[in-house]
Amino acid sequence: MSKNPFTIIFGIEPDSMIPRNNEYMQIIQDFESASPISFGYVITGVRGCGKTVLMTSIQNYFANKKDWIVLRLNPDLDLYESAISQISEHINLKGETITEMSFSVAGMGGGLSKKSLSDNETLLRKLLNEAKNKKKKVLITIDEASNTTSIKTFSHSYQAFIGERLPVFLLMTALPENFSALSNAKNSTFIRRLPRIKLQGLNNILVEDKYMEIFSLSQEEALSLSRIIMGYPYAFQLLGMLLWDSKKKAVDDGILKNLDAMLYDGSYKAIWDHLTEKERNVVLAIAHSNDFTIKEIREELHMESNQFSPYRENLRENGLIDTSTYGKIFFTLPRFREFVLKIEQYII
Repeated sequence: MSKNPFTIIFGIEPDSMIPRNNEYMQIIQDFESASPISFGYVITGVRGCGKTVLMTSIQNYFANKKDWIVLRLNPDLDLYESAISQISEHINLKGETITEMSFSVAGMGGGLSKKSLSDNETLLRKLLNEAKNKKKKVLITIDEASNTTSIKTFSHSYQAFIGERLPVFLLMTALPENFSALSNAKNSTFIRRLPRIKLQGLNNILVEDKYMEIFSLSQEEALSLSRIIMGYPYAFQLLGMLLWDSKKKAVDDGILKNLDAMLYDGSYKAIWDHLTEKERNVVLAIAHSNDFTIKEIREELHMESNQFSPYRENLRENGLIDTSTYGKIFFTLPRFREFVLKIEQYII
């Protein structure tokens, strides 16, 4: 039996992946340009929208280029130490012994001394200059960036590096709420000005074509599956995996129940937990709405327009609702309404 083409393993490029060619080519063409528009991008979007998969595909592209060095930095580790360690596998400095550098870390929370940061920044600058001399470009990637001292400090160094015309590029992923907190923090002007690529739903036609190809479906059958997942990449993989494993080509109650359970565990519970109490109230009101009009939802919440607007904007910015239809609000995620109505039963 052939291999299941679907996967829900975080960050791996699935065999059944729906490509995001526009976003992919935008970043690659800019970074490879003789005069880049930007030396950094932030990929944002709701959980499960494919941020890490897109970044991984871009990393892999540049890692296969002989004139590029890719540094994959873990935001939970010291970024300077990690960058120095990784680039040193490609670049050697005469007279420098990397292992003798002192990385002064006071416990898990950081606590880097000013001397240590200065030394590490200086050494990283020397390594980037040597990369420039060897006609190498460096791509730094950070997955799941958030409002931490480590990322804010490193971003200041990065800003200085590109100001010195060093061949270094930055690609980060972040949840919308985390990027908002990071970009709005004190002295974060540089991060705030990084171009942001906000991932939307998958192309429905490509989703239908992929389901038709894998399961040998008619267009009508594939359309039925596409309507269920609503362009949500995580749901696309989940539903495909469930159908493949069950050897079915259509969705029944059992598959729907499994889909709901996996969406709950893998995405929706985390989304719900990160909402504020008032945002949850708004989400509940949307879920209970009959015609999804803003007027009906506001009346349910006893909110005036100026009170309601900030919550609507936050939920829209975080990728949970669609406000493109005048006067109405819809959830963007598949079966999210069912999830909200179900979890309401457990709210004390």
